[in-house]
This record gives sequence, C-alpha cells and structure tokens, in this order.
Amino acid sequence: MAAERRLASHATLPDRYAHLEVLASTIDHRGRLAALVADPAQGFVPVRQGPVLRPPPRYDASAVVCDGAGIREIPLKDLDLWFTHIDTLGDGVVLAAARCERQNIPVERYGEPVPEDELRLTANIRVIDGEGRTRASFYAGDAIGQLMTDREGNIWAGYFDESSYWRPNPDGTRSYDFMIGLARWNRDGGPPWIVADDAPGGGWCDCYALNVGRELVRACPYADFPLVELDTNSVRTVTPNPVTRCTGLAVSDSELAFLDQHRTDGGFRWEIRRARREGGAVVETGREHLVLPGGRQPNAWARGKVGRDGTLWLYEDGDPRHWYRYEIGA
Repeated sequence: MAAERRLASHATLPDRYAHLEVLASTIDHRGRLAALVADPAQGFVPVRQGPVLRPPPRYDASAVVCDGAGIREIPLKDLDLWFTHIDTLGDGVVLAAARCERQNIPVERYGEPVPEDELRLTANIRVIDGEGRTRASFYAGDAIGQLMTDREGNIWAGYFDESSYWRPNPDGTRSYDFMIGLARWNRDGGPPWIVADDAPGGGWCDCYALNVGRELVRACPYADFPLVELDTNSVRTVTPNPVTRCTGLAVSDSELAFLDQHRTDGGFRWEIRRARREGGAVVETGREHLVLPGGRQPNAWARGKVGRDGTLWLYEDGDPRHWYRYEIGA
C-alpha cells in the first residue's frame, strides 16, 4: 500500500486579485508564482468545458510575479490572443497561446511546400519586457501544452497530440510537420531546435511530462514514456521506462518521481511512483499517495505539473491561484 505524502503549500495569488480571471499561472525557475490576470468585465465569456472564461478579441491584462511578500505587476495592453501559458524571462515574461488559427490550405497540399504568403501563421509566443513592451512575437506551432523557460533564457514548448508546425524552407516556402513533441526557442524567436529531429524513434506524439532543470531537461513522451535527457541542443540519453501514464516528473541524480493520477471511488487520486536509474534502465521502487496540506484529498485533476530538477509544483484543476510543492528529498 502506498505511503501517504502531504504536499507543501508553496504560493498563493494574493487576495487583491480575487476579482480577476486567471488566464495562466506557473512557478518559474526561481520558485516564484507568475500569473496572467485580467478583468472579466471586459467581455469574457464561458467556454463549454470547465470553469474558465475566454477573453474577447482585444483585452487588457497584467502579468503578476510574486516573490514571497514582494509583488511586481507588468501592464499588458491590447492583447489579441487567448494566452494560456506564462513564464518569466529576464525582468519580463513570455506568453503563449495554445492554439493557432486554422490554415485555409486543402489537405492534399499538406505534403508539398506552400509559399509563406499563402499561410496566415499565428505569432502565438510573445516575449514582453518589464515595462510591458513586446520584444519579440513569433509563430511556434499549434497545440502547445507546456511553456517553460530556463535560467539561460531559453523557451521550451511542449506539445500535445494535435501538434503541427509549418517549418520554413530556404526558398520562402514552408513545409507541414506534425507530432512536434518538444521544441526549444531563443528569446528572439530564431529557428527552433525541435527535439523530434534528433530523438531515436522519430517524432513524439505528446510530451506528457517535462522537467526543465538548471543544467538538463528531461521529458517522458507518449506513447512509450522513455526517460529522455537533453541539453539545449541535443538528446543525451534515452532510458527505457516501465512507468507509463506519467504526467509530471521530478529528478534528483538517479532518483526519479513520476506523477500518476486517476479516478477512484468517485474522486481523484494523485500518486507519485518512485524509481531509480540503474544499469541503463528505470526501476520502480515504491509509491506515495499525495494529499494536500491538512490531509485533504484532491477533488480534481492535478494541473500545472511544473518540474524543475527535484521539485514538482501542482495545482488543482480550476484553481490556478494555489500551488503545492513536492520535493524528492523532503
């Protein structure tokens, strides 16, 4: 039977923002809570699934960075996309919209190069400085599921299984790719390094778990969930992994912690499957049943799932204002 493990309360968006809609939130590489908030009175409307509200075509917002008791706000005027991801970058932030506008290109042309002027590519990643000025805005492909920056200022985008990217060609055309999996961009939006180009076995269907550490990046892609270790320009190792369904990851030397979650008895169960890397393989060593501070059982799926080295941060679905922390060595 799995031992019970209480998560620590890590950060909460201050009450002064309680009347605002949280479009995105995360924990950055320094452990700070960063959130994109906006006044729903601007014309936000409910979406069919979940408690979130969709913004109008144009709206104002603020990026909020909470560092303990210190709070910094960055005004963001006249945003034109539904930004669903945020992270800090230097003294500013980077925003990403998960979805791009559909292309009006017949399916039969997807296998051939298409002149760039026939495409309407959405600049769905935006780099903004500490004064709220846009420093870069670029197309990063459709179906972004995760956005994380590292301490060097690289931008990592993890994609889910509907991902696509119109790759530029030297002659001014673009070619259609799908199953992107994971890509690394610089802060200026230059040509990305797409991990699937170098990964054994070809493209990834979905980047399920992502851990962007101080020195290395690790990921567990669907469908086989190998533990893939990367630096900023190459795949270093690929280790077979028997722990499937993992949606979050913490790593400390050879110690591993995989987040697995499922429904049980009409509720939700968050579980950590502990493992070690031994002799070129991942060996599962035990399980921990996660509960929230005070011993409360989670009442929704775990979201966020921000992994950075030996720490994993989570929030309950529908409540991105309250973040919890799991540490391998705690």
